[in-house]
Amino acid sequence: MQAKPRGLERRYAEQFCDPSIVEAYSARPPYPAALDPLLIELAGGADAHILDLGCGTAELARRLAPRVRAITAVDHSANMIAQARALPGGDAPNMTWVVGRVEDVPLTGPFSSALAGQSFHWFDWAVLVRRLAEWLPTRRLVLAERREGPSPWSEALAGLFRRFSTNKDFESFDLVDELIARRHLTIEGRMSQPPEPFTQSVDDYVRSLHSQNGFSRDRMPPADASAFDAAVRAAVTPHARSGVLTVPVVARIVWGRVSVPG
Repeated sequence: MQAKPRGLERRYAEQFCDPSIVEAYSARPPYPAALDPLLIELAGGADAHILDLGCGTAELARRLAPRVRAITAVDHSANMIAQARALPGGDAPNMTWVVGRVEDVPLTGPFSSALAGQSFHWFDWAVLVRRLAEWLPTRRLVLAERREGPSPWSEALAGLFRRFSTNKDFESFDLVDELIARRHLTIEGRMSQPPEPFTQSVDDYVRSLHSQNGFSRDRMPPADASAFDAAVRAAVTPHARSGVLTVPVVARIVWGRVSVPG
């Protein structure tokens, strides 16, 4: 069996149970609202029952819930689920919350589609695609990704990530390419949005970085966390206006049919 890229082992995924990462999630840039009509269409329209895989604080699920029949949102972090339920839309009557690993949590289905927002890379792909094939008559999987686009501080930030991240095993990868190479996904379509500006305070920008793998404040030595924050501030503050930074946010949606190799 082909190994996954390094740095995606379960011990790193467990960081998303840390209270500090959950707290920092609110500082992440949102997915562009322009994506919502496409996501609903891909899910199956107003009668869709979406399975949200690794929902985190369920930004997309909470947004889409009023426009579909039902959403079942699953995450291995009880802290994430608790936060999601407390946020706007988290009390929607058509949302079901499940704490557990999608690879082994009991679910019955069927679902019209599965949605994964920046989460699918953490799963055991060989196990999950078999479960999805059982749950999804359509086998429709939608992958949503959001990342920071090129900026004047990108190079400096990349150096700080290499220096301070607690995930020293991490190697770059493209999730879609990895799934295609393993015959886990047959692509049906792609949509990429050009960089969209998102404004936030320098403080919130720094906080948002601590929502990422390798930067949990619960796992970084306090001196490292302080040094990282100071270095990030030094890199981005010259590009801020009155303490407000404009961050370019790039979004990509890829959809297709899950495959179970013979």
